[in-house]
Amino acid sequence: MRGIDYDTPDVPWTMYYSGDFAIHGAYWHDNFGRPVSHGCVNLRVPEAQALYTWADMGTRVVVNE
Repeated sequence: MRGIDYDTPDVPWTMYYSGDFAIHGAYWHDNFGRPVSHGCVNLRVPEAQALYTWADMGTRVVVNE
């Protein structure tokens, strides 16, 4: 994943839900539950894998801030 001020390689279990925003595994931090992203929903890698394998394409996603 790349943006204006970040370049993070090999982001695992990525599921885009709106434009460039995604739910994905985050191996580079452990501050889950705190804002650390540019709008993505970061999960621990095992949880991201479980969600990725559970959700079918087209599953409705609602993100509450």
